[in-house]
Amino acid sequence: MRDYRAKSRRLVMAAFILALIGIIAAPAFAEEIKIGLISSLTGPVSTYGHSVRNAVQMAVDEINSSGGINGNKINLIVLDDKGDATEAANVTRYLIDREQVALVVGPVITPCVMASAPIAQEAGLPLITPTGTGDTITQIGDYIFRAAYKDSLQGSAVARFARENLGLQTAAIIYDIANDYSTGLMHAFQKTFTELGGKIVSVQSYTTGDRDFSAQLTSILVANPEGLFIPDYHSAAGPILLQASQFGIGAVKLGVDGWDSPDLKPLSGGNDEGGYFVNHYSPLDTREATVEFANKYRTRFGQEPDALAALGYDAMQIVKAALEKADSTDPVAIKDSMGTVKNVVAATADIDMDPEGTPYKPLVILQIKDGAPVLVDKVYP
Repeated sequence: MRDYRAKSRRLVMAAFILALIGIIAAPAFAEEIKIGLISSLTGPVSTYGHSVRNAVQMAVDEINSSGGINGNKINLIVLDDKGDATEAANVTRYLIDREQVALVVGPVITPCVMASAPIAQEAGLPLITPTGTGDTITQIGDYIFRAAYKDSLQGSAVARFARENLGLQTAAIIYDIANDYSTGLMHAFQKTFTELGGKIVSVQSYTTGDRDFSAQLTSILVANPEGLFIPDYHSAAGPILLQASQFGIGAVKLGVDGWDSPDLKPLSGGNDEGGYFVNHYSPLDTREATVEFANKYRTRFGQEPDALAALGYDAMQIVKAALEKADSTDPVAIKDSMGTVKNVVAATADIDMDPEGTPYKPLVILQIKDGAPVLVDKVYP
């Protein structure tokens, strides 16, 4: 009898231990999943920030209305970094330390991402920037991801288009020497254009916040290039396009995804007309998921979805797939899932994530005609 009781106690204890292990190993979902969004809602790139915020909120509302992530609703906490790197670092710490979010979506522009990502990496918390394109972003660590392509890819793509499609022999570059985004694009364009037999006849630089480009444009005018590459956000590209026209520079204008803003036209005085720029997608693409996204965005916000909006939506589709695959808010599980999700049907493309942190998908070349971007070419990496 004594042996039987001892055996029974051992069995009960074993069952208790197994149950405890099961509780510990159970998915770490709480009643809600707190996700932080860092966007530039004020400051020089606020049009980008509002587009990202709108699309991310739309995606979250769709996810929640469909039952959430494995039955758990998302609580989206939105903070403004004002397009400033120091502010981006501050709000990242706040989301991690005070709000204890499961992951961070954002920031929007590369300089802000470069300030936020090391903080998230050190904390062991996944961060996915919808729109940050700087090549070194994902090199910060294995918790850092993006929904966009890299600057080296888009800089190379526009250079190849200039040489092979437009047949340009010479080009000049004017870029922001204080901005990693602009500098990385400059180097990528210069490398590919020269490798393809083109000649860079002038490289001119300025500093973030400059508004008078007279000296740089005078040098470019003297060099007489066939193409002028302006790798910067609309807030700088617009005034450069305006002043280039005033100087009588007739070169073909070439740009990047930072041109994608409704403010480019007024800032350039309409001198963006005819220019070409590389981008993440076109709202005129006839792909079914792209059409569906664009129609939903137009209906809800009453405006055309730019690439920043599309990438914000993409980022949340990647997050949704990763959370469903992880079945947990454990940061390691989310990190491992986010780098391996496949066939994510998103606004810009069907996405396969690379464990390095960057999606595999095409990019597009657009030309501004009658004030609107028109799809000219689609480029696959």
